[in-house]
Amino acid sequence: MGIANPTADPANVVQALVYTLLDVFDASRDLYQTLRAKEKRDYQQNLRSRRHSSGRLANYVDDEDAGGDESIVIDKAAVTRRFEIGFQDVGAQYAIGDVITQTALQSQIITLQSVIITTFLYGPTSPDPISHHLSSLVAASRAAGAAAVDALAAQQQRQVAALPPTPRSRRTPSIRGGDAKALPYPVTSASSTATALVKSRHEHEDNDARPYPANTTIYSRPTVQRSDTESTSFSGPTSYGTESTPHTLFCLYALDLQRHRSQPLSASITSDPSPYCPYCKRTLSLSPGKSWEVCKDDEGVERYFRIQNRFVVKCHRNSVDGGYSCVLCSRGASVDTVCGDVKALIRHIWMDHDVGELELEEDVFEVVDKTTERRRDSVVGSGYGSGSRRSVSLGPSRGNGRRRYDREVETLEMRSPRREA
Repeated sequence: MGIANPTADPANVVQALVYTLLDVFDASRDLYQTLRAKEKRDYQQNLRSRRHSSGRLANYVDDEDAGGDESIVIDKAAVTRRFEIGFQDVGAQYAIGDVITQTALQSQIITLQSVIITTFLYGPTSPDPISHHLSSLVAASRAAGAAAVDALAAQQQRQVAALPPTPRSRRTPSIRGGDAKALPYPVTSASSTATALVKSRHEHEDNDARPYPANTTIYSRPTVQRSDTESTSFSGPTSYGTESTPHTLFCLYALDLQRHRSQPLSASITSDPSPYCPYCKRTLSLSPGKSWEVCKDDEGVERYFRIQNRFVVKCHRNSVDGGYSCVLCSRGASVDTVCGDVKALIRHIWMDHDVGELELEEDVFEVVDKTTERRRDSVVGSGYGSGSRRSVSLGPSRGNGRRRYDREVETLEMRSPRREA
């Protein structure tokens, strides 16, 4: 249960609506945790009632490994931070707001509340799996957070443009109607400190505005030059050594692999016991000779795709905090996803990218001789621990409703991958 938000002055309509939306985020998170706990109990009971082969280890991915709970927390923190930025920049008038923002916030509150009520009332009797309701809550929270942030940012733009040309230092932020009330504080989660997601917002966003929550990084894509995916062209597979300017999203060796599809991985990755990048020397969390496997539900048909180590390598970043940038997101999408570790990257590929995208990726192979024992949209990996830093998007889901999965299951298989022709 989240901390109760302070009561706003009735005259400060936008502030009161923001507090109300934050309370709705808390209610959404409470319901998510309740459903998650029930799903885990049902799954464990189902495990006890079935026999599993001795060579397989099935682990339920609980809240520590799931990004939904964290996603709702970050949505709430984003709205909180956006309101703080606008209030500090504009002053008391920002808390009052205008009709445009008030209408937008009311719409998001009503929409998110309706999803919560529908899930609470009809979820237990619905034929849909619990994971479907969890996804609906996360998607509704994500959409409400993104729309609220956009509305608050647009209000700041309008009000700043209408202010008289006075020094910024004279615009003292004081809440109308008495002593200044405490602004809603950003909400963070103790379970993750390395979440990073990139969302392209309006290009006219105020330069003084900082990233939304404290533990996220926001990158904007310029209209003229796409620095996130474009770089100086090179002459050959070893061209990364000729460029010294660091890239925003990818290591130069990763860019080289992206441009040269036939270029094999370096011996420092395939042969070294501790694989590392030959350019940035960063240690990569990979197991040579192993691969990740995801199962997607394609209109009722289970399809298995094997994600090769080469795909993970061409996603890695040369930065202080490391991480992996999703290559699939960088190819024309409005969202660039930066994951904290390999497991978070694989989980993002599984949840946010459809079968068509996986089919077009040269380092992802479909495996056609799989048995049907596993549930739909399960994740299969090798040689990784249970801890993971997640990636979440502060915007509408890219899946357009196509993401479907019954239950999130991590299965570890110790066997060599098979490359398809």
